Amino acid sequence: MAVASSMVLGLVLTVGLSVAAASPASAAGTFRLCNVGSGYVASAQFAGGFSTFVVGSGECTSVSTNGGESFQVTITNSGGRNKTTTAYHIPSGRSMQFSTGGTFAAPQFTPQVY
Repeated sequence: MAVASSMVLGLVLTVGLSVAAASPASAAGTFRLCNVGSGYVASAQFAGGFSTFVVGSGECTSVSTNGGESFQVTITNSGGRNKTTTAYHIPSGRSMQFSTGGTFAAPQFTPQVY
């Protein structure tokens, strides 16, 4: 009986170590872009070459991230003029919500990491 208990304990420890080792690889997060501004659309472009959908006023979009990405948000008015933010960085293993607000003439950008 003691041998069987030792084998079960060894198996549980082995499985536990395997799961623990897998945890860092699952450090993906979510990037959510919400446009609460008026008179423009917004999108985010990531350094890896992908971007979000374009979101109109009152809309949001989300994408999965691996963590550690850098991105910029661009707002575009109806005349085709653009304004682009400086680069932001999503910390590894974290998620971010980025909100645009205000008007095209006076935009407000709010990044929130969680």
